[in-house]
Amino acid sequence: MRSSPLYINGKFINSKKTYIRENPATLDPLQEVSLASKKDVDHACSVALNAFKTWSETPPAFRGQILFRVVAQLKEKINFLSLINTQETGKPIKESTLVELGGVIRTFEYYAGLATKIKGTSQVINKELLSLTIKEPIGVVGQILPWNFPLLLASWKIAPALASGCTVVVKPSELTPHGTIELAKIISDCGVPDGVINVCPGSGEEAGDALVKNKKIAKISFTGSSIVGKSIVRNSSDNLTKLSLELGGKAPNIIFDDANLDSCLEANLRGGFFNQGENCTAVTRLFVHKKIYNKFISLYKKRIAEINMDEPDKNNSEMGSLISKAHLKKVTSCVDKSIKQGSKIIFQGKIKKGLNGHYFPPTLIEILDTKNILFKEEVFGPVVAIMKFEDENKVISMANETNYGLAGGVWTQDISRAIRVASQVDAGYLWVNTYGGIIPETPYGGFKQSGLGKELGSEGLEEYLRVKNISIFTGRSLPKWYGKK
Repeated sequence: MRSSPLYINGKFINSKKTYIRENPATLDPLQEVSLASKKDVDHACSVALNAFKTWSETPPAFRGQILFRVVAQLKEKINFLSLINTQETGKPIKESTLVELGGVIRTFEYYAGLATKIKGTSQVINKELLSLTIKEPIGVVGQILPWNFPLLLASWKIAPALASGCTVVVKPSELTPHGTIELAKIISDCGVPDGVINVCPGSGEEAGDALVKNKKIAKISFTGSSIVGKSIVRNSSDNLTKLSLELGGKAPNIIFDDANLDSCLEANLRGGFFNQGENCTAVTRLFVHKKIYNKFISLYKKRIAEINMDEPDKNNSEMGSLISKAHLKKVTSCVDKSIKQGSKIIFQGKIKKGLNGHYFPPTLIEILDTKNILFKEEVFGPVVAIMKFEDENKVISMANETNYGLAGGVWTQDISRAIRVASQVDAGYLWVNTYGGIIPETPYGGFKQSGLGKELGSEGLEEYLRVKNISIFTGRSLPKWYGKK
């Protein structure tokens, strides 16, 4: 059993408070996790502030070179990090390697190149006044990570922060801290000065709260539930800390009767069951046109039945375990409540004998109205709710009948309809005739209670910068105002 310590100022630190984290797919003891106290978090924030002056003044080209070294190291250690990720999360090893670590590498590579592309502006106000706008790193950033994509989402936050010249204190979930700690060590080994990146695993109630309230923190970047996001807004208000929040989702995927069904079925397998459905952009509300509804269900059930749920470290595993016993209970409860509200299970897979972890089978449920819990609440499990529709305006209205606005999809061969419907779906990230796959070059973030701000793209870098204006008088002397007769 390995140890998962804190990582502060380039050193591993064992805290007084620890717990044993199990492998969610086998229930075997996996690692002893150190839990950061408020004192630990405050120390990490002080260290990061001390390191900020050096790192923020490091030339952008040199920061980019270090991040390119990180990319090279990640490629060398991809199998090592992928195995840690699978052991901590329960997701299939091929998802950890090809998707999660593949995305981590691509994200660091993108921001390594973007480090030298931070540009201000200049404008001549009049013949004696020149205005310059410059962009500066915002300062020490607190980054709070979820457990569903621990390494990928760490890269979404850490890479642009370091490229911009910020220093960071990262709080990974206490369920999945080890991969982030190893990532921080790799970054340090590539030349980032001590104190620039610090990792403090711990509970949200203690470590997370301490990070949000610390006065040395200039910005908080959080990914998690909308409930916790709202509490961060309240708890950071005394400091007026800049926030970016990527919160929950209840993605609609709208399938018209002229959709390419082969591609649509494949995409909706990924959309509904990739990462065991523990995904903010998961297809949890599937709207299918009345003309093809029965045909779609018949084909979809056959494809779901082919999903191989197995121990996640096996190369042929396509679906692993949920993250914890508590989360398994939550998913089960949502399904049970939905059935009591009148929905019907159309298909549910079976769990193989011998699987001892927190497994929940892929499940397709037909719901009849918008009051059902599966229409309204984020399940965060391998459960897809399906409804039929006939009218375009009605389905758009149903798609938007939610507090969330993170992602969604549209399927049609009519390009006019595709653009028309996509433009009316109230969500921040849309796919047309495909689903899933968030690209580092594109800005990602939601509307309504799905969050504030953006991650990825050049917009993601801007979140870590502040804008300063400098006005320069170029004339020979200022005109007199006082004492003027």
